[in-house]
Amino acid sequence: MPDRRRLLYICPEFPPSRATGAIRAARFAAHLPDHGWDPVVLTLRDHRPEVVVPGAAVQPVPTDPVQRVPLPLSPAADDAPPFHSEWLPFGEAMADVPRLTRAGHAAIAAHRPEAIMVNAPPNAFCLTAGRLARAHGLPLVIDHRDPWMPCDQRGPRRPFWTRVLEGPAERRLVKQAAAVILNTERARDAYRTYYPQVLAGRFHAIRNAMADNFFDGPAMAPFPVFTLLYPGSFGPYVSALPVVELARELAQRGLTPEQLRIVLTAQPRGGPAPDEPAARLIQVIDRVPQHAMGPLMLAADMLLAVSQRSTLRLPLKTFDILQSTRPVILFQQVPNPELEALYAAAGAGDVLNAGEITRAADIVCATMAAGRHPERPRDPAVLDPLRIGPATAALAGILDDVTGAPA
Repeated sequence: MPDRRRLLYICPEFPPSRATGAIRAARFAAHLPDHGWDPVVLTLRDHRPEVVVPGAAVQPVPTDPVQRVPLPLSPAADDAPPFHSEWLPFGEAMADVPRLTRAGHAAIAAHRPEAIMVNAPPNAFCLTAGRLARAHGLPLVIDHRDPWMPCDQRGPRRPFWTRVLEGPAERRLVKQAAAVILNTERARDAYRTYYPQVLAGRFHAIRNAMADNFFDGPAMAPFPVFTLLYPGSFGPYVSALPVVELARELAQRGLTPEQLRIVLTAQPRGGPAPDEPAARLIQVIDRVPQHAMGPLMLAADMLLAVSQRSTLRLPLKTFDILQSTRPVILFQQVPNPELEALYAAAGAGDVLNAGEITRAADIVCATMAAGRHPERPRDPAVLDPLRIGPATAALAGILDDVTGAPA
């Protein structure tokens, strides 16, 4: 076992937070001790700084019961987000930076870490990490779950005043950082191109990873009819329209709720209207805790996914879906070669353009004809490197390098 070292791990979201960003942070924090690194987590709880010390019991995510949410669905159209949706420089999180910075100084004095790592976004907290690293002479590691300035999804929606302030800030941080981690290879390459003045070797790719215990929760009873499960959320960058249009197409083909259901774990924005036949096929369930998502997938017959409007992102949900054995239909809003390659290599299912609704319905009907709970085994050689163990080992290797630890 390597000598114990401590890492100040700045995680704006951390369990029991339900935020997606908390999952990557918690998985790394749980496995870093296996590699000699004890993370001292600096997080926010209701906008108040909180320190989670090594060995402390992490509070579980709240386990509110699964609730079925009645229709009607929201009638608002699921259009693209406003062009200037990123109008506030550094976002609302900027208000928390001073108190988080003060808490960081105290945590460093108490725990004497050898490095600082920040889990972003919110990108405002990169400023806290940079200030603390400079003040205490510690190496800085930035873990960008999503790209900041070299962003093909949010970047074009930033007005000039946001770019004027945030652009130089990230440039300074990237120059200061001993390592910058992106969660896709394409994002890493985009950063190398965007910041040619920084050594390319300073940028790394560590994707989101699979939890080893994802399917260990209590088993759920199978759904009573053939069920398509969408185990994700919808928002400005993840449209519900492909799923809604698939429901319309299947209803038009004469399928009824007694034959098929489309179960969503989030309310979609935009149709169908409550009196449409497609609305009867859709069921929304709410408050599904992360540890129940694996058993929920096993209870379904097929999985549905919708990619983001980005070529640089692989959402965490991708890796949960990949390790299931249910066939998947992935709707791509924009072509993402890295995402397509992962699905193809794992043998997870069909990758379609968002408008290929007829083809998707054909796949659903053919799968239904073969019977309930079809299996589509994944290639273990593809999945094994995507698990949290190898991902954390790669992160620990970066931390060893930036702190000058012996090999």
